[in-house]
Amino acid sequence: MKFRKLAVLFAACGAFAACGGGGGSLPTGNDPGTPTTNPDGTVDLPGNAVDPGTGGGTKPDQQAEVTTLWPLTTGSTWTYRITDDVEGVFDKVVTVQGPETVPGTTMTAVKVHSRQDRTKSGTVYEENSWQLELTNGLVVRLREEDVTDGLATKATTWSPAMMKSLAATPASVPWEHQDNVRELITYAAGGTEGKDPKYVWKVLEKDVTVTTPAGTFTNAIKVQRDKLNKSGEVKEEKQRLYWLVPGVGKVREDGERLEELVSYDVKKP
Repeated sequence: MKFRKLAVLFAACGAFAACGGGGGSLPTGNDPGTPTTNPDGTVDLPGNAVDPGTGGGTKPDQQAEVTTLWPLTTGSTWTYRITDDVEGVFDKVVTVQGPETVPGTTMTAVKVHSRQDRTKSGTVYEENSWQLELTNGLVVRLREEDVTDGLATKATTWSPAMMKSLAATPASVPWEHQDNVRELITYAAGGTEGKDPKYVWKVLEKDVTVTTPAGTFTNAIKVQRDKLNKSGEVKEEKQRLYWLVPGVGKVREDGERLEELVSYDVKKP
């Protein structure tokens, strides 16, 4: 499906109902293929978009209170403590900067900025991510840009947009979603690379209790993300677990490294 203008009324797919993607066939092979935007400058979405100007929320009554699992309200911030085998312990600060045009497209999405001050190497790593909440409860990313020590290194786009997280809890568990996308990486130093990553997302449990430096949460959902190899088998070293809390967002991530929520400030729409 194509998201063209925010003025249109978005048709709801129903909570976690299957929605078909639009656009033509994806390029294959090692060739990165054509750009991931359509001729009209849109990116295909696996569902219908929530107006990014509303700050998220899958129901009208959520405007007074943020209850989404992945808040995208302008000005919201989260600080995480990261424990990494290589880089040691350091902080990551995530800030929602608000709706803006996604570079290289005609679409509007919510820009999210993150900064990591990696203490062992002294490197400052930043990421700009353009994200959209969909009416079917998914949150997708349209574009991401990596910046190291103030210098842009690469930009990544997907066709269709790739799942980033969940905004709503599925009615029943276990629940599963698989991403099949075309990924295009453009390097600042020159050159492009095309990939066909496959991820399987599973909601394992609801109403889970999880303790972090920011406090104890009793209403988290536990989500597993598996990266598959070319044979369709799970790459164990690429498995991640997430704990998401309504109105708060991600409070813990484990797998390739450990992220724990230290503090947060989620703004109302």
